[in-house]
Amino acid sequence: MQTDEILEERIAIRIAKATDALQQSFELTPRLVIAATQLTNCILNDGKILVIGSGSSAAIGQIFSTHLMHRFERDRPGLPAIALNADAITISSLTDESLSEKYSRQVKALGKSGDSMLIVSATGTRSSLVQSVIAAHELELPVIALTGGGGGEIAPLLNYGDTEIRVNSDHPTTVREQHLMLVHCLSELIDLQIFG
Repeated sequence: MQTDEILEERIAIRIAKATDALQQSFELTPRLVIAATQLTNCILNDGKILVIGSGSSAAIGQIFSTHLMHRFERDRPGLPAIALNADAITISSLTDESLSEKYSRQVKALGKSGDSMLIVSATGTRSSLVQSVIAAHELELPVIALTGGGGGEIAPLLNYGDTEIRVNSDHPTTVREQHLMLVHCLSELIDLQIFG
């Protein structure tokens, strides 16, 4: 059994890592504004946002799409966003065929000119996420990528017109904590630009 001092020290280290990452997130402000403006313009031009994440990052993506479809901090009309990982039957069917295509097939089927894609990935290494970026580019959809560490395999795929918002941490849990804060920022900025 661990002593209370050891347990408290462990928590203090975790809070210090999160606080350090949060302080560094101030540097992401310009990219957040660019990304929020891109997503706002997508919505205002009758596009929709396809949201993708895997594992815990999928939950963060779903939180973002829920904020848009339902509400963030105030009542207002719903905004068009679809979390592609939320349909368990579709995901399990597509996974049976090819694990790497479970999102890219949905992007190709649902995406159209004027749409955007938001991808959330702490590591940027899942082949299904990499394939979704390739599919988005085939349809000329701009990609907003929330990443961490070195950006994984997703960062090198991003083109002009895409926006990467990278958390400066190699610790996936810390990255996901910051991603949650970042989707809250994006939600707030989109609401402000559309509803004042």
